[in-house]
Amino acid sequence: MKVKICGITCLEDAATCEDLGADAVGFVHLPGRIRSRPLSDISEICSSLGPLTAKVLVCSPPDVETALNMLALSGASILQLYSLEPIELEELRDQGAKVLRVAHPCAEEAAVYAGSSDALVFEEGTPGTGTSYDYSLVPPEFRSRAFISGGLTPDNVHLAKSLKPYGVDVSSGVESVPGRKDSGKVADFIRRSKQ
Repeated sequence: MKVKICGITCLEDAATCEDLGADAVGFVHLPGRIRSRPLSDISEICSSLGPLTAKVLVCSPPDVETALNMLALSGASILQLYSLEPIELEELRDQGAKVLRVAHPCAEEAAVYAGSSDALVFEEGTPGTGTSYDYSLVPPEFRSRAFISGGLTPDNVHLAKSLKPYGVDVSSGVESVPGRKDSGKVADFIRRSKQ
């Protein structure tokens, strides 16, 4: 199972997550979010990471052109989107972009985006608030191509892991203070996810 550590805000945390075995790290570029960073800062951090660590830009662009521009400026390798419709997601993929689309844990919404994205990210509540929910609501038919996100911690990741998703995604659940990762919690989360 893949592990994505999201909400990375600095070089030190990115290096720590990579060294501890995270498969992917995520960078928020959404106005008003505490973990949001300028694309120039994200680019600097991305360039410091190794070639096999997936770098995910979490954003909500208004159109395909903006999305591609943001991806290029950030240095990330994958877009995680709260915006854009299936036809736009397909256009992004046609242009070589890898796309994760965020969806609520319901089969109807998942079905809308599953065919036009590389993978889904299931989340409930207000995005980025770390809201936990009943992870079993994630539709079984989409779990093998999805990250389960929202409110995960080292203590409850087993609930998501038991559903056999493609991956799990954590941010606030491995922090010491908002925006800064705790190496012990990151290590514990990755160990429990992978064991």
